[in-house]
Amino acid sequence: MDKSKLMMMIIIALLVLLLGTVVGVGVWLIGSSRPNPELTVNPAEPITTEVVTASNMRLVSLNQVVANLALGPNGRSDSILAEVVIGINDTVSQDEVDAFETTLTNRLSVARNDVFNIFGVLTYDEVRTVEGRAAAAEMIKVRLQESFESNLIVAIYFNEWNVVRGQ
Repeated sequence: MDKSKLMMMIIIALLVLLLGTVVGVGVWLIGSSRPNPELTVNPAEPITTEVVTASNMRLVSLNQVVANLALGPNGRSDSILAEVVIGINDTVSQDEVDAFETTLTNRLSVARNDVFNIFGVLTYDEVRTVEGRAAAAEMIKVRLQESFESNLIVAIYFNEWNVVRGQ
């Protein structure tokens, strides 16, 4: 009986030691997770970002683009006719916007080629819906931003949008 009481006391002591360790580590972790005051933003100072709307954009048209779409599961040769308009952020320095617009205008064939390449990987089923049209606009915007190495391209609009099912 004496040995079992001794074992019971050892087990209880180890449990108390383990519980104390867990509580100590928890308190230490909570104390070390406090945010660094140098890295926090003062809530009294609102962060403002300029929202680019249609009223503060310059628009550059790529005119009508007629492109073949990727072959769908039915093997048809579908096509699209769209007038693509590029929206340029006009809220930054006017010199910067003027220079970019000149570059874009001088390199319209590069922009049109990017549009052709995007339409060439999309199928009729992907572009026939409103969601597909929005996805195509986003893909074109990203491709043009990469090609022209500029984030001044903020929107793509389609003045015309006709998707034609092939035979």
